[in-house]
Amino acid sequence: MFGSLRGKLIISYALIVILTLFLAGTGLTYVLGAYQTQLRLNQLADLTLPLAFQVRSLDRPGIPQSDVAAYLKAQASFLNVRILLIQPNRQVILDTNDSLVGQTLPVPSGETNRGAGTMQWGVLTDKSGDRLVYASALLRGDREPAFGNMPVPRASDAVRLVVAVPQDRLTSAWLAMAPNLIVAALIAMVIAILVAVLFARSISRPLAQVTRASERMAKGDFDQFILVRGNDEVGQLAASFNTMAREVGRSHQTMRDFLANVSHDLRTPLTSIEGFSEAMQDGTIQTQEQYRDAARIIADEAARMHRLVEDLLYLSRFESGQIDIIRSRLNLSDLLQGCVRQVQPQLENAGIKVEFDAADLPAVLADEHRLEQVFVNLLDNAVKYSPANAEIHVRAYPVTEAQNGAADSRPDRGASRWVAVDVHNTGSYIPADQTSRIFERFYQVDRSRTGNAGSSGLGLAIVREIVQAHHGKIEVASHPDQGTTFTVMLPAA
Repeated sequence: MFGSLRGKLIISYALIVILTLFLAGTGLTYVLGAYQTQLRLNQLADLTLPLAFQVRSLDRPGIPQSDVAAYLKAQASFLNVRILLIQPNRQVILDTNDSLVGQTLPVPSGETNRGAGTMQWGVLTDKSGDRLVYASALLRGDREPAFGNMPVPRASDAVRLVVAVPQDRLTSAWLAMAPNLIVAALIAMVIAILVAVLFARSISRPLAQVTRASERMAKGDFDQFILVRGNDEVGQLAASFNTMAREVGRSHQTMRDFLANVSHDLRTPLTSIEGFSEAMQDGTIQTQEQYRDAARIIADEAARMHRLVEDLLYLSRFESGQIDIIRSRLNLSDLLQGCVRQVQPQLENAGIKVEFDAADLPAVLADEHRLEQVFVNLLDNAVKYSPANAEIHVRAYPVTEAQNGAADSRPDRGASRWVAVDVHNTGSYIPADQTSRIFERFYQVDRSRTGNAGSSGLGLAIVREIVQAHHGKIEVASHPDQGTTFTVMLPAA
């Protein structure tokens, strides 16, 4: 479990929770410790003034000082504090714990007014190293009372009453809260881990679906689809996987069609060559005229196979980037007129008219020989798929960036950025569900319509590769009544 993504997510969430609790507990310890110290100082200050006034009221004739000392010890025991009387020279004259009498303590000299008395509070350290949190008030008098054998100075001087508690007691009070804090932290961690399990499950489940679907695709089942939930990264992964599965399935089907078409296109000439060769060997063909016909058919079929293999190699080299595009500045109108002249014999034999229209065109940077292949192939297909007395229209025109559907914020956006060439024939129609496939290898809308044994079914695939190599694009539009139009878009120089 812990080696899976789900387990790793749960562990990472748990570690984050533990670290957060530790940091929060550390910060809480610091904040509450300081707060508790200040709160205790305020409490000591609230105790100090009443005790100071009480001691002042007991400091009169007839009341033994031992009674005052006993009173302070009783109050210290009841309040769970330590009470000291300190002379101005910082010598302790009374300690309810009886350990600091006669010692000198470093009580700070700064004073703060609080209510009706003059107060001090802070932390002091005795000679034994113990730290005491204290609050103190001045005892002022107009007589000379004595505590034991130690006289108290006159009113011009002052005795300080100090109420203190060991600082360790504050720490122990904080530690007393630790078990409750630990229990709260454990409860928080358990809840956080349960929530982490739910989150990890929501993340890992679609990933597991992608994994299982990928394994099925590896076994040849390409019909995979994952339900997309949400627009987060996991949802985008599922959507991308569905797109990939669809494209892989289509590519696999294209490859199967390709192999089937290659097999078909090679089987036919091979069968003819094999049949006529056997006829020549077994004596079925006897006359000179029959030998010449058989040799001609064998030569034609061999040439057809040669063209097919050459087209395959040419297309493969194009797709692998092994054919260089040698660009030069071309006048596309002159190039198109030359292409029309090349197919003129086929046009005349089929009785098809051509209308040519090329406005003032910007130059293009292109490989003249490759573009000639493109337009001769498109014109040749238009002739093959058009009935007699049909018309072919060749039209070239400039296209601005905005007309091409691209956003362009440049100042000269009205300038011609593209050159479009339409090759339209009025006598053919390509069904809408097949227009996306006509550029695939060997794909033909109707293989029986060409009536041309030399057709390899690779022409449009080669056309698309050449156009894309020029950073252009090719589109097709077909209508039963208006015919079919191939549009080649090339970037202007």
